[in-house]
Amino acid sequence: MFGGKVMYALLKSFLVAVCILSLWPAAGIAQSGSSERRAGNWYIGGGLGGFAEEDNARLAEQDSEFATFFGGGYRASPHVAIEAEVSFWRQDFRTPAAFGAVLVNPDARTDLNTAGAAGLVKLFLPLDSVDLFVGGGLGLYTTQLYVEGNNGIATTKIDEDDTNLGYQLALGADVYVSNRITVGLEYRWLKLEANFDPLAAGDIDVGGQFLFATVRGHF
Repeated sequence: MFGGKVMYALLKSFLVAVCILSLWPAAGIAQSGSSERRAGNWYIGGGLGGFAEEDNARLAEQDSEFATFFGGGYRASPHVAIEAEVSFWRQDFRTPAAFGAVLVNPDARTDLNTAGAAGLVKLFLPLDSVDLFVGGGLGLYTTQLYVEGNNGIATTKIDEDDTNLGYQLALGADVYVSNRITVGLEYRWLKLEANFDPLAAGDIDVGGQFLFATVRGHF
């Protein structure tokens, strides 16, 4: 399980990396010009990284796998941007014994896959060729619960999904490696629930904490 100790270590690494990125211009990185030049620009990009799931008393031996997103935005001013994105993350857990009432010889692990679309607002602090930011957003996400069973003759499956609103907070840093390209790190916390009654009684948390390496192109 990708628990709190691991995410705490990742957050410490994230903060150290942000400090290093903030000092990067001294190492001769390409300058992006004044912060005013960043206003009025569109950008697209994405991120790939790790995901720490929320603890759920109803789910045993949860294990997060990966997370990714792709989207774009508009820098309305040197200090404000609006973004839209699609995202996906994956986790699994030990298949409950109760699923044996539905499936014959079910797989040992059950998948939870979540995909959705969201809008975000970010507030920036431009520092030479580095942008520090915080932000938040709201999105609509669909979570799929999937597991197969096989009795040697036929394959059966449970394939259920649930769609709900989720909200997230973000903070990070982007470094301009050229006038048009940024690379960065981005931490997010996303709150999202799903309900698969009667298979898993009650709401379960399918959000969590994310740490992305990002690349964006600005034009």
